[in-house]
Amino acid sequence: MIKNQPSKMAIEAGRCLRKAVHEELQRKALLGQYVIIDRNGRACRVSAKQALKIAKNK
Repeated sequence: MIKNQPSKMAIEAGRCLRKAVHEELQRKALLGQYVIIDRNGRACRVSAKQALKIAKNK
């Protein structure tokens, strides 16, 4: 049986992962560290502060 909508557990897991990634980006931004993100299919090194700004715009 194919479902069109994800289950409640999958939705909650997605929220949990987004929250964990956001917290880690904040921690790295405070420490002045860099992160690797995907930009147009390529790995790119940016500051965590900039990555937070990018995430906020999406």
